[in-house]
Amino acid sequence: MKPFITPLLFSFLFFSPLLIADSDTLPLNKKTKVIKESDSAEITKQLKTGSLKEAQSTVSAEEEIGPKPFLGSISVYGTKKLNEVILKELLGKDFDEWIKKGLAGDPSSLDIEKSLIQKIQKKFNFPFAEFSIVQFFEPDNLAVHIVLDVIEKNDLASRANFYSEPTGQFTDPDLLIQSWMEYENLGMDLIESGQIAPDGTKCEALHCPFGHEHTKLKRYGPLFTEGVKKNSEKLIEILNKDKRADYRASAAFLLAYLPNGKKVVSALVDRIRDPDQVVRNNVLRVLGDISELRPEFAIPVNPLIPALNYPRSTDRSKAVFVVFSLAAHSSSAREELLRDGVPNLLLLLDTKIPDQRDLAYNTLKKVSGKDYPVSDLVSWKNWYGKLKKDKGLPAAK
Repeated sequence: MKPFITPLLFSFLFFSPLLIADSDTLPLNKKTKVIKESDSAEITKQLKTGSLKEAQSTVSAEEEIGPKPFLGSISVYGTKKLNEVILKELLGKDFDEWIKKGLAGDPSSLDIEKSLIQKIQKKFNFPFAEFSIVQFFEPDNLAVHIVLDVIEKNDLASRANFYSEPTGQFTDPDLLIQSWMEYENLGMDLIESGQIAPDGTKCEALHCPFGHEHTKLKRYGPLFTEGVKKNSEKLIEILNKDKRADYRASAAFLLAYLPNGKKVVSALVDRIRDPDQVVRNNVLRVLGDISELRPEFAIPVNPLIPALNYPRSTDRSKAVFVVFSLAAHSSSAREELLRDGVPNLLLLLDTKIPDQRDLAYNTLKKVSGKDYPVSDLVSWKNWYGKLKKDKGLPAAK
């Protein structure tokens, strides 16, 4: 059980082509009773195109009764040129209308979103600007947190230092990729119907989103375990070199069935810099479970530090969970974070996104030995300023 509720991450709203390609992604107009988070690259692709089965279903009056999403916070990440007040002044009534229609499940909010981004870009011309929506599915609390994620030109190389797009194309070994996509689709159907809960069952893998206890999923357990063991090198090649992002994303999840955790970590860590956000998501999800539940398989913390400040909220949420777990289990990880990771942790401490802020806060407490309040950013920066001066550490951002 993770110590913090994992968020659903959206791109406001519906079937936006800018949808954050996170396998925790659901458009906000999807009325769902049971989905807490999904781990499916294929499901994410369906959500992008609007083809997910649930989108075509009619929500009954009974399902409409219950908690409704509400606005929890508005924030900007990645620039000092904008804040919540300036953003609202710039976008005016259209911003309020976008939020109102989005929360009501009105698809016309997509066109409004595009026009809002265009207005932002006309004034600032950021290399990257995108709205992210974070929602925590807690009982009776469907707070929605809106983040404008941006990158400034001077930060592009440091914050989006991803690999080039791969160019290869490889055969699906023993149809494992195809089988994984079938498993994901079945798992999502079972979640939608309330027959299973996401992450609710154990399995033999280092990470699996739906388990294999349900009759419809049972055959995939041995299929993946045996198939991945036989084809691990081919899957690693796909993960690193295949031009199809859905193949790479599926390979990342399949490799979690390899019993050699050390080999899994080695294969996945390098793809934290994958150019595709779904692949990065899947890699970080597997590493998150390993860091929390299987600490005997050491994960190097250094490749995760840049991900704490990646462009998208989904990257940052996954990365800070892994970092928190590593800090809880490893003194060497704490030392490395103290040396190189505090500036990015301080950025997350200053966010309005609950999981990012709280995980960053608890990580900072572990690496510093200090116990300043989570809201006392000044004390945390003063502490680090003194430490930086004494030890010549990187400056806070």
